[in-house]
Amino acid sequence: YYFVYMLNVIFWTFLFTLATVFSVVLIGARDLIGGDIGPRRMLEIIFDWRFILGAVLAFAARIFFVMINNSIYKIPHFANSSTTVTFLVTIVSLFFIVIANYYFLDERLNFNQIVGGAIIFLGVFFLFRGA
Repeated sequence: YYFVYMLNVIFWTFLFTLATVFSVVLIGARDLIGGDIGPRRMLEIIFDWRFILGAVLAFAARIFFVMINNSIYKIPHFANSSTTVTFLVTIVSLFFIVIANYYFLDERLNFNQIVGGAIIFLGVFFLFRGA
């Protein structure tokens, strides 16, 4: 069963990552977040299609988090710490957010971001390696 649960973790983590990345990219659009944001501008942002879709994707990411947590909970070695392990697994999405921001929002990666992303991947690898 371990293999099946790990496939579930991978599947739900993939969906979590996609939802999170696109949510951040949509809501991080420069023309959406730029300038002064007062009450009127905030209402404009809230009713912008990118904000609405980003919010829906963020909500979907929470559902995927629950599914990842459920899959990890079923692995006896991680049952007592499934929520913490789920959080650590979902940190992988941060690396992909940085990459998406580079391509879609024209943000630049620096050396620390690249090293940090590599450390995140290694950490998740070692987390499950001992299971």
